[in-house]
Amino acid sequence: MAAEANSYDTWFCAQVQAALEDAGSGTSQVQVMQAAQALIDAKRQVEPKS
Repeated sequence: MAAEANSYDTWFCAQVQAALEDAGSGTSQVQVMQAAQALIDAKRQVEPKS
């Protein structure tokens, strides 16, 4: 059982490292915040103000 855990830990760490090194994927925090703000702004324009 300990060998399986060590094997999984090694595999998992390699997967995390590969994802961290892959700078071409993912979305920046700035892009996410801009998209969220655009959704908020669009929603505010549609709803009548009370």
